[in-house]
Amino acid sequence: MSLDRADFGAFFAAVRGGHRPFRWQERLLDHILRTGRWPDQLVAPTGAGKTSVIDVHLFAVALMACGHPVRVPRRLALVVDRRALVDDQHEHATSVAQRLAEARGSRTVLARTADALDSLRAGRKDPAAGPLSTALLRGGAPPSREWLDEPLGCAVLCATPDMWGSRLLLSGYGSRAQAWPREAGLLAYDTVAVVDEAHLSQQLVTTARRVTELAAAAEEPLGAPVLQVVETTATPRADAGVAVGVEQDDLDVDEALRQRLTAPKPVTLLPLASWPIPHGGPARKVGVTALADEAVRLREAYGPTVGCFVNSVAVAAAVAGELRARGMATELICGRLRPYDVARLRPPKSTLLSIAGDPAVDVLVSTQSLEVGIDLDLAAAVTELAPGGAIAQRAGRVNRLGRRTTEVTVVVPAADLPAGTQSGPYQRDDLAAARTWLERQSADLAGLAPWALREHRPPVPALRRDLLQRLELAQTWHLARTSDDLAAGQDDLELWLSDSLDEPDHEIGVVVRRTLPADESDAVRLIEKLPPRQYEVFPVSIRQGAKIRERLKPGSMLVRPGDEAPRPLADGDRLRPGDQLVIDDTTELFTAGVVDPDGNERVNDVLDALDEPKPGEVVLRIERDTAAHRRLLDAVAAVSELAEPDVVEPDPLEIARLLRVHREELSPRPMVVAAAGLLDRPADEPAEAEVTLHWQESDDGELELVRLIVVDLRKAFADAELRQAWTPRRRPVTLRRHAEAVAERAKTVASRLGLAVEMVEALRLAGLHHDDGKADDRFQRSLRPGPALVEPLAKSGVRDTRTIRRLRTASGLPTDWRHEQLSVVRAWPALSTLDDRWRELVSRLIGTSHGHGRHGFPHTSEQLIDKAGEIAATLFDEGLWDELIERTHVRWGVWGCAYLEALLRAADGQVSAEGS
Repeated sequence: MSLDRADFGAFFAAVRGGHRPFRWQERLLDHILRTGRWPDQLVAPTGAGKTSVIDVHLFAVALMACGHPVRVPRRLALVVDRRALVDDQHEHATSVAQRLAEARGSRTVLARTADALDSLRAGRKDPAAGPLSTALLRGGAPPSREWLDEPLGCAVLCATPDMWGSRLLLSGYGSRAQAWPREAGLLAYDTVAVVDEAHLSQQLVTTARRVTELAAAAEEPLGAPVLQVVETTATPRADAGVAVGVEQDDLDVDEALRQRLTAPKPVTLLPLASWPIPHGGPARKVGVTALADEAVRLREAYGPTVGCFVNSVAVAAAVAGELRARGMATELICGRLRPYDVARLRPPKSTLLSIAGDPAVDVLVSTQSLEVGIDLDLAAAVTELAPGGAIAQRAGRVNRLGRRTTEVTVVVPAADLPAGTQSGPYQRDDLAAARTWLERQSADLAGLAPWALREHRPPVPALRRDLLQRLELAQTWHLARTSDDLAAGQDDLELWLSDSLDEPDHEIGVVVRRTLPADESDAVRLIEKLPPRQYEVFPVSIRQGAKIRERLKPGSMLVRPGDEAPRPLADGDRLRPGDQLVIDDTTELFTAGVVDPDGNERVNDVLDALDEPKPGEVVLRIERDTAAHRRLLDAVAAVSELAEPDVVEPDPLEIARLLRVHREELSPRPMVVAAAGLLDRPADEPAEAEVTLHWQESDDGELELVRLIVVDLRKAFADAELRQAWTPRRRPVTLRRHAEAVAERAKTVASRLGLAVEMVEALRLAGLHHDDGKADDRFQRSLRPGPALVEPLAKSGVRDTRTIRRLRTASGLPTDWRHEQLSVVRAWPALSTLDDRWRELVSRLIGTSHGHGRHGFPHTSEQLIDKAGEIAATLFDEGLWDELIERTHVRWGVWGCAYLEALLRAADGQVSAEGS
């Protein structure tokens, strides 16, 4: 493995289609390698290539892995309040990750980078793991969780402000409460957060930097680097710390960059008496017609593709409809589309949403979704008036390479705006300031050229709260009580996350599924086996969700993180951030493919359109009366001896074997929803699978097999609760073997992170004792039927999840009983030789090893264990456990303790996934 600084240019070109890095990108890398810190400000106008921070980050981490002496953060969090940009950044990160994985074994710079990143995760036994972990964290999409099990690896997280900020504050939207500490710990340490458009997220930046202060102020530092926060801006501020970015001299050297930043973008104002465009009536028709007229004029003058930016989804859909009625080839992009719908406009399916563009498309209509980051080179654009920063970003999609003659038209009010005026999410004062600024720029030949705007900055939107809130220590201790049902919980996070204290408008997801079973229990089971995928989720605001639910049919399902299973949506359910509504595909709730509370159209289920399947599942869509349908029915009948759906209980191993044998016959591409490793294994290799058959009554009253779901049980460890008692191996795992494996992995992780020797030993001991409570006879009965074994088990050999739950019910364990609580009691005497502070830390890590016990457990000593002794009573009846939690918070900090918990839980998760 050989990699050095001189390889950066070749690496950058390999992941950027042959383009070499600009000088400012080289300077950014050098600054990080010299100081171990990212700058406080990243100064890069639109078009300068800010997404390259992904490439800079992973190359810097690769150099560290190769022995570069300066420690750099392993995780990069890209935070921006634009769904489209979050998705675009995630797409680039996953593309780079795939290229790195595919390059292994060659002699290229990508292969050497991949080898370097692989070396970070010493101790892992999963050859399928990629060199780079990526995660998508935005409202409406199932949150990525794999990054939590890779504290040693290089990672790129792409997130919206509320999803990232809530996780940093131990209250992650859309996550289980048990995951909150590990998310917060890994985000507060060994991570750099790059906040784009930071002027729109001032409170978030303030809070994040305050977390850094509090983490660094702990009595005993961990030795791991605390969170670094970077603001990106087009115009530097003298009071914002160290800045790295584009400088005037760069334009003399980088010709391509000079073209991008200085090419003129003249701006023309188009007054409209009926602005802002209302949602209905004759005035709306006038506004929509004016936008369409201007888009057509620009298309005739400058060629394809013209951008048309508006401020609301309703206006976007209306303008797109008007243009299509005139025969213009028009595409619509907005935040309420599924990633699947947007993906069809991206390479390789289309070049529209790329720098190459698509000349077959006349007009691209969008809301603010495409303002930032998307690499477009539009011929010209017409836009509704918006705040100055938004206008500058929209103009940044026009003539991006600086090779065109172009024009930007802004539709503005013909008269002064009255008080209280609002257009989409934008307020009257910000709109008025932007209009004044645009009047000046319209007289400048450079117009909206990015470099010209360094001198004539767009007006910054007014802060929509009186003052920014400072997070105090007492408040962090309150947030740290993640096991308690707090009176002030997630609803109060806006105080520390949002620039506005108006009613928060977080996101949920809407998922359309074909032939959703009418029987609620069948629907629950089907969605449980086949949960929503990121690519099929429509992001929708909770405010819109309240209107949408009024139009839903009975039987719509609610998928909520933290719930044991999906359930029917009830009238009393209050929608929360991260919730997902699964509706039948006969629901009329759409306009032009966009979620619309007033819509009267349907959209199709796209479950079978997945190109890159989720590992561990094989899902076939079976069309009725096809040869494949008949063959599968024969297979089910042959295996089960009965083909009636109400009595069929197919042998999952035999079904999985038949699917593998008849793969070519049963799974042509149009029918495959997810092809996975289960089908790639040799036909004679034993399968570990669970089968679900989805039957539906057809129009002629006959029952038809609609879907067959085969879940590879070796991937069941993704369920954090299930993997505490389940192993992907056929044989059970003894308690001693599992404890020793976790202890060794925790030691390896802590050592490779450079933690102090005492801390490494504390994590090793916590791993060794974290499951001591599983030796309880009742817990052993919950793992397997029959007489107890001589040696206690940590993991069961039972395959079926329903059996696992049934055994737990019959074991005699109290409801919500936690083995970690008993583990603390049993380990306490064994830890007596330790200094008090280390004994308390190890005990804390044992008790919180699965996210519970922060601050307390629901059971008293007598409920926890028969014949409870003095130790249990002292810890859990007399308050020692609460005191212990608080003392460890004082010594190592709220986020420091969360980070240590995250390391131990990652070690446990890795070992469990490997079958130990």
